[in-house]
Amino acid sequence: MEALRESLKSPTTTGRIQRLPASGSTALAASALIQAALGIEFLLSGLNKFADPNFVGNFTLFVNGSPGTRSGILAPLIHSLVLPNIAFFAALTKYTEVGLGIVLFLGAIEVGRRRFSGVLGREHGYEAPVALVAALAGLAAAGLSLTIALLMGEQLPTIQPGRALTTAIPVELLLVPLGIAVAWMEAGRFRVLRRAR
Repeated sequence: MEALRESLKSPTTTGRIQRLPASGSTALAASALIQAALGIEFLLSGLNKFADPNFVGNFTLFVNGSPGTRSGILAPLIHSLVLPNIAFFAALTKYTEVGLGIVLFLGAIEVGRRRFSGVLGREHGYEAPVALVAALAGLAAAGLSLTIALLMGEQLPTIQPGRALTTAIPVELLLVPLGIAVAWMEAGRFRVLRRAR
């Protein structure tokens, strides 16, 4: 019994280590892949906006032409706040998407790194803050995606013959639960990592 206790102790003075079951490690690795894809989506989307030399004009056309600008829950906010400050919100969208993409991707790398053993998978003091920032980025990604879906007037998924050769769930709506799932996973990691310190 004493040998078992000794094997559970960390080689450093940080106390006891709680090992994940193989299924938990596999689930975290899978969630890291989803988080990386979400990060790449936002990073590339933001970089596409930076690459567009007429982005403010195109953003203005997009907002003005969207169904959510004329009716819907966001219409009053769009008319009173966004349209009068369209250049600011265009820039905010670009920088937010790039920032979220970077944070989500780096957080995914960190989750993946910890799946390895040895020196590569060793615990570091920065992990809890990284998990917290990645959790907030997941929530922000979900919120931004939901806002875009509402602006575009996206409907909840239904059976529609017109969508036979495209995605059944609009991408903006699909990103919402993915962002929430990433936030949930990273918040859980933050709680565990914070307690381990």
